[in-house]
Amino acid sequence: MFTIRHLLKRGSKITLESRLIEDLKLDSLDLMMILSDLEDEFNITIAEDDFVNVATVNDIVLKLRARGIKGVNDDFERFL
Repeated sequence: MFTIRHLLKRGSKITLESRLIEDLKLDSLDLMMILSDLEDEFNITIAEDDFVNVATVNDIVLKLRARGIKGVNDDFERFL
């Protein structure tokens, strides 16, 4: 199952407003791993260009919801 927490370098608290790079200290490789995990979890294909402007956890949620994946916002914590 996809989680962001397994990529964290520090025990940061994760919220929808958490910034992936500044707050959670994720690097470009971490972000690619998140994309890969999302693809596996939801059986979808995500182009890297689709996530160029993703900066927060909420941005990920919004991108997934825009692709028609339901329940992500209500249950975002399952991905943490």
